[in-house]
Amino acid sequence: MRRYYFTHQDDYKAQVMIKRNLSTLLIALLISPIISANDQYPEWSISGFGSFGYVATDTNSLGFIRNRTQTKSITKSGGVTADSRLGVQLDVDFNQSLHATVQWVVRDHAGDFFEQNLELAFLGWRPYADMNIRVGRLTLDTFLISDHRNIGFTYPWMRPPHDFYANITAYHFDGLDIAKRFSINSDYLTLKVFAGYGMNHFNIGMGLFEMDMPMTGLSLAYESNNWLTKAVYSYQRFATDIPNESLTSVINDPTFNTLLPGLPSLTPHVSLKDTNLHYISLGTRYDDATWLIHAEVSYLDSQTSLVGDVFSGYLSVGRRFSNVTLYSVYGLAQGFHRNVDIPNPIAPAPALLELQSLLDVAINNNSPDQQSFSLGARWDVYPNIALKTQWVHHWFGNNGAVYWRHLDDSIKPDQVNVWSFGVDFIF
Repeated sequence: MRRYYFTHQDDYKAQVMIKRNLSTLLIALLISPIISANDQYPEWSISGFGSFGYVATDTNSLGFIRNRTQTKSITKSGGVTADSRLGVQLDVDFNQSLHATVQWVVRDHAGDFFEQNLELAFLGWRPYADMNIRVGRLTLDTFLISDHRNIGFTYPWMRPPHDFYANITAYHFDGLDIAKRFSINSDYLTLKVFAGYGMNHFNIGMGLFEMDMPMTGLSLAYESNNWLTKAVYSYQRFATDIPNESLTSVINDPTFNTLLPGLPSLTPHVSLKDTNLHYISLGTRYDDATWLIHAEVSYLDSQTSLVGDVFSGYLSVGRRFSNVTLYSVYGLAQGFHRNVDIPNPIAPAPALLELQSLLDVAINNNSPDQQSFSLGARWDVYPNIALKTQWVHHWFGNNGAVYWRHLDDSIKPDQVNVWSFGVDFIF
């Protein structure tokens, strides 16, 4: 059975995307009798994966989330929404070169439940043994575990390192990618280019943000013995804005302009539309069946204060003892936001001071400053089932807990512990 997810690898509506993806698969199914070379095709396979995890912290003022696409956060009372998920995948081979894949994942994700959890829906064509062309809904290939980020069984941790992955909200995009593999002695170099349109949803303080953006990029992956190294560049442009009509209306209101002179100068800082993102990442993995090392760094260059420039990275070292793996992880996320001065009101009226504070939070508190250290263990009790546990200690700089939900702003802890227990499986 082929499992795709183990390989290395203005303004559309959600309904349009579903119809387009399903239409692609329907066309492939209709033409399959024509392109089948013999009675062996079409060849079908169904596979799946899942995780069930319990998470708890030692604070009620910050809510823990696996990444910013999630709607529910975890506090002292604990919960199962952060790491629990269930996925099923259908693969169809129409002949030796043409195939289709659909993957759907049940998980906590903002936006339309069925559309946002449709992770893959593409038609793939291999014109040559070393080339693959795919069209449809695809994973965004911008980090080491792009193709199996949802599948906990494929990595040692309870979840991908929070400092690096919590800010990566784009799981998939609609478009195409072309990959070409080159042999270099006994090593392999894979070049992939991709382009398309991303429609990913996540919650922010001002409501549900529909992150619609055209994107393009390329990746280079080099495989040598026990090493895999990947470098990625991607360009993205926001096609929609955040749901901040009330904020922009206040900024442009003549009365508030009089009470807070210079307020209109903040307009560019509360808008995302037509701003660009440049993302660069470099990662490497070593696995000799005894030692397991992951390391990734990335830099996000942004044109808007609402996102900000961010450097993030982590180093994970694991050691296998038979069917038990012990590991540690150090991670960090550091923003480079340039503080924007918010105009002072002409009089210290409470309402004006509150407005000044709200604007300051919206514009200047978007820069992460966090570090973490983790210890964890994985026990492969069966070939397709793994039990896991992990403890993570997080440190925050001033207003640096950007990747968390702020539930009580009167208390801002500078350290938080997170405990996790769970099981991952494949079938």
